Amino acid sequence: MGVRRRFLVLLALRWFATGLLMPVSLLLPLERGLTVADVGIAMAAQGIVVIVLEVPSGALADSWGRRPVFITSAVAAIAAYALTLGAQSVLAFALAWAVMGVFRALDSGALESWFVDAEHARGAATEVPSALAAAGGVISAAIALGSLASAGLLFVAPWSVGVSLAVPYVLAIGVVVVQVVAARLLMEQVPRTEPPTASAWRRALGTGVRVAFGRRLRLLTAAMLLCGVAVAGLELLMPVRLAEFSADASAAGSVLGVVSSVAWGLAALGATVASRVLRDVSPGVVAPVLAATEALGLAVMAIAGGPVALVAGFWLCYLVHMSFGAAYNALVHDRVTEAHRATALSVTSMAFLGSGAAGGVALGVVADRASASAALWLAAAALLVAGALVASPAGSRAAQR
Repeated sequence: MGVRRRFLVLLALRWFATGLLMPVSLLLPLERGLTVADVGIAMAAQGIVVIVLEVPSGALADSWGRRPVFITSAVAAIAAYALTLGAQSVLAFALAWAVMGVFRALDSGALESWFVDAEHARGAATEVPSALAAAGGVISAAIALGSLASAGLLFVAPWSVGVSLAVPYVLAIGVVVVQVVAARLLMEQVPRTEPPTASAWRRALGTGVRVAFGRRLRLLTAAMLLCGVAVAGLELLMPVRLAEFSADASAAGSVLGVVSSVAWGLAALGATVASRVLRDVSPGVVAPVLAATEALGLAVMAIAGGPVALVAGFWLCYLVHMSFGAAYNALVHDRVTEAHRATALSVTSMAFLGSGAAGGVALGVVADRASASAALWLAAAALLVAGALVASPAGSRAAQR
């Protein structure tokens, strides 16, 4: 099995497990007696842990190795799912989400870095952008299939509600166990140039952060900060605007579920098309075009006078979003060596998560004081600036090795 196919198989397993949990991750704690506020407090533990560990975990993948870190992330996922199965209180769910944060931080960049290293090693670096776009399609499809499988299981399950909501977690644990076995079989462990010591980790962390904020990557990192704001607006303001066109909040929520499912399918379609385009067109050309297209989708959502235009804008954003991420990551990989690849990805990921959290708060204030449409215009503007940064000569030029 080729490197690309192995990479996509491992991605499918990893994200199928996530898709299984999407329909129940909030319902399970609510069914066990937590309030919505309690759930928000417990979920905050995950965000805090991810932000703290994101970059150190990237340095760990650079110093220790891709496969050990990827497998460790899967073990953390199993622990988090098992803790969730037994959780009955706010503290217990917070602990489970904190361990989930460890999983997410360790998972960020390890598998992708392994794939890019392998492609560079066999002289196929030009195939990386196309493969990353295909990976976006696999991720979207795996999430959609996992969510549908979970929803179907809940629909036909002969168990009580409390038991049936926990079943997807049991299934997810089984999928992750398969993922661990597959990783052992499919990921070659690349020999390290030095032992995986604490000093090696500190050097990887320090030099990786300097590279991520250095001349070659600073504009791309700034672009990802703006992308975080834009995506926060997309996720936060879509239900707000949809509710404006519906007198029944529950009906709006039901419609949003269907709309979101279709959106993931469109993301998979867009990524599939982008994988073909990126075989012939540089990601430095493709990424700004996709950013501008997603900004157009946000603008359509801002001016929409009814649900049809709103949903069309939302779907346009999803159609190109995963593809933009693939083209963006390809640009990052062009500028870093194997020694700093995972750390650089972790820095951009942390930039995205941090600005997304701050942007969600800021855009929420704008939506409350002005309107959701005004906040969406700001999100669209942020994405246009991000596209301009990527399109600038310093942002789009391939680094000289």
